[in-house]
Amino acid sequence: MEKMKPLSNEQSIRMMTNAVLSRRELMTDILNLDKDINQSCGYPDSISIKDYKRVYDREGVATRIATIFPQESWAMLPEVKENENSEPTTFETEWKALQKEKKVYHYLQRIDELSGIGEFGILLIGIDDGKELSEPVEGINELTGEKVGKSKHKLLYLRPFDQTVVKIKLKEIEVTSPRFGMPKTYDIIFQNEEGNNSSNQTKIVHWSRVIHVADNKYSSDVLGVPRLQTTYNRVLDIRKVVSGSAEMFWKGAFPGFALESDPDMADADFSNDDKADVKAEVKNYFNGLQRSMMFQGLKVKTLEPQVADPSGHLKAQIEYMAITLGIPLRIFTGSEQAQLASGQDMRTWNKRVSKRRDSHVTPWIIEPFIDRMIIFGVLSEVKEYMVIWPDLNTPTDEEKANVALKITEAIIKYVAGGGEALIGPKEFLMSVMGYEEEEAEAIEASAIEIIEQEEVNSPEKE
Repeated sequence: MEKMKPLSNEQSIRMMTNAVLSRRELMTDILNLDKDINQSCGYPDSISIKDYKRVYDREGVATRIATIFPQESWAMLPEVKENENSEPTTFETEWKALQKEKKVYHYLQRIDELSGIGEFGILLIGIDDGKELSEPVEGINELTGEKVGKSKHKLLYLRPFDQTVVKIKLKEIEVTSPRFGMPKTYDIIFQNEEGNNSSNQTKIVHWSRVIHVADNKYSSDVLGVPRLQTTYNRVLDIRKVVSGSAEMFWKGAFPGFALESDPDMADADFSNDDKADVKAEVKNYFNGLQRSMMFQGLKVKTLEPQVADPSGHLKAQIEYMAITLGIPLRIFTGSEQAQLASGQDMRTWNKRVSKRRDSHVTPWIIEPFIDRMIIFGVLSEVKEYMVIWPDLNTPTDEEKANVALKITEAIIKYVAGGGEALIGPKEFLMSVMGYEEEEAEAIEASAIEIIEQEEVNSPEKE
């Protein structure tokens, strides 16, 4: 029998290496479970516009996410002015009358909210030009959007629509048009108010009769990012936590019972009638006012309820959402708790809301609507106008009272403590209290006048 030749060092190393690699591949195959996080957690790989609308309609936290920025932006309504003069102009008077008659701000806020559910929303403008919705409004250049002639129309109605009932039918393909790539016509589903889907009507609507609104725009001027996109999975998680806790309480808070055969009566005959009697006893106990059960041949064992507190899990999801959206937690969780938010949080939040007003609400919602009203002749033509928002940081009456109290206390302590020996009244008012020089001089002069008057009125010393 031929003897096997001993392996060389190189062959031995190669065999050992192959063995190690084989074991490693085997372990990798065993441990690699190809876990799909989305599938395991019930997250969809893709989210449709109808999915966004469904959670917006059914989940309160989703509604909060989709509406918090618009609601905070429109919490105080803006003022539209032609100039800074105190006397109202014709344009300003017409705008106030239009806003009062047609509730313009109400509809502008609604389209601001609805546009964030999906990628865009539209505000339909009803004009009395007698044409079909599919035709351009008289008095507007279809390619440039500029005013043509001197049309005079009346605003009939406003209707906001979210993306679930709107589809962009055609886009402007003329590259020389300022509206290149923008929607040219829309398909709008006018839903039956009675909820009968069979009678819904779809109409073609020309872009001149629509204000197109898209929030969170990045690579497109037509489509934005839905407000719920970055937190959609967390909305589903909150639904699991809240629904699971409710189901857990429903099943576990009320103690359960286990029916066991009595060993002493193991040989007893347990007929169908006995089973019916047991079922009736259990039914009366759970569904009625009966608080006792009587059985023959059975023992009742109480099952301890298993109920866990879901608040920690819920809080973690909400905190994650607030961080993702960049909203202070106390503001995100509601107005009552928002009153306790720190001053720094409120100032940061107010800056974000003010920026959104100036960068989105004014240039992409209010101004396009006013411009369209001017083109249609609903409002008088003006060279320019201003949209002025109230200052979010304006102190409330309570805050003003607190500031006044602290200022008064500081002045009283300065006077009572002889502070003028270290720093003069004028310097104290300017350096410490923050008054302007004219204000400090006026206060000092008034104080000197009061002191002199008191000296004149005081009785002469003997």
